Amino acid sequence: MAWAMQQPQKHGSIFEPMHQSSNCSADDSNQSHMMIQNNEDEEEQLYTNIEVDEEQDDRYHHHYDEWGPGIIAYLRAAIAMSPFVSYLCYKMQLISLPYLGLQLLSIPLALKLRDHSGWIRWPSAFVIVALLGGIKTSSILMNFGNDNIAIKGMSYAFTAFWECSNALYIFGGRDLLDRFGINSYQRAFFATLCPAQIKFTSQVFPRDQLMRGLLHIGGYLATFFVLRLVLRYVVETIEMYAVLEAEAIVICVSCLVNIWNIPPLLYQMFMTGYRVQVIYPFGSIYFSTSSRDFWSKWSRPASSLIRHMFYYPLGGKGRAFLSIPLMFLLNASSHYSVSEALVGDKSEVGWNTVFGTLGLVATIEVYCDSVFVSINADDGTRSTNKWWKRARFVLASAALRLAAYTLLHKCLNSSLHSLIGLQ
Repeated sequence: MAWAMQQPQKHGSIFEPMHQSSNCSADDSNQSHMMIQNNEDEEEQLYTNIEVDEEQDDRYHHHYDEWGPGIIAYLRAAIAMSPFVSYLCYKMQLISLPYLGLQLLSIPLALKLRDHSGWIRWPSAFVIVALLGGIKTSSILMNFGNDNIAIKGMSYAFTAFWECSNALYIFGGRDLLDRFGINSYQRAFFATLCPAQIKFTSQVFPRDQLMRGLLHIGGYLATFFVLRLVLRYVVETIEMYAVLEAEAIVICVSCLVNIWNIPPLLYQMFMTGYRVQVIYPFGSIYFSTSSRDFWSKWSRPASSLIRHMFYYPLGGKGRAFLSIPLMFLLNASSHYSVSEALVGDKSEVGWNTVFGTLGLVATIEVYCDSVFVSINADDGTRSTNKWWKRARFVLASAALRLAAYTLLHKCLNSSLHSLIGLQ
């Protein structure tokens, strides 16, 4: 079992991190807050790990050590989160005290345990995740009973991203903390208050990229409201055909998930002028070209947490045909409480279908990539067989639509009518 707590491998399958530039971009084709050069395609988003060479790493740490935030920076961070924390305190009542206490404890605990082995970090992080999830689910069942599923869902997802962003660093240890520049309790405070992952950079975050993020999020939300006006006249016809409904669901969800980018955007706005870069939880998932591309844009904090919680301990790339299916199976079981909290039913079959479909496609993609993707020994560039690139896109697109349809109907007992607010 010595392999069980091995460190993440650097390259390979869908869930392996790729080398990423420390620069932040908002290219319209990817609509992302973090961009990397992808040898397989032109560009691809990366949702968690930030890797630099040793010379860059030393330079960044030099800048990190010089960064001494004043009282204004602390106030800005606290004010940015105050609307959401106030709402949680109002809804969760007294149970919010242990919940917020565990949240604030997470990253300082990660710093304390950063040099310990995975056998110590993993159980510690798992306990934090289990306690936070248990408190949140109990609170939603008790205190959100009269709210509709939209309010419950937004509250559940917001807290889940916050939990995952904080607990992730305990799993990742020093390597992950260093990549994000969190090497002091001062920075741990700022990272803990952010409802998404943040990276401390060597330069002040550019205001023009902040505006691009604002336009990106605002554009998607505006698109949803336009779609809602259009779909209300044809929704009954669309629901007669499962294929059309699945497509409409994916389009709407691709727009709606940007709601959860708003709190991180607000945090970035308040921290403008400081060397802090916020990583938005969601990218442009509708334009995903493969399973790997989808998981680099979907729920980045949760996806990264699941990788560190299950995928790497189960063997990672070296045991992909064990680690990927088991990771998706465990991920499915972790979502039973979501349906229980939102609709009062664990919906085991629905969640198993969703993650079973996505896991199968991910496993197939890993195998076929190993056959149809070649790497140039001289410069490390990747070349993909054209027919496999097309087949991979079709396979990932079909799996996403089946998963979205099942999620809405079987896991959330809902419909397209409800999704666009007509029920």
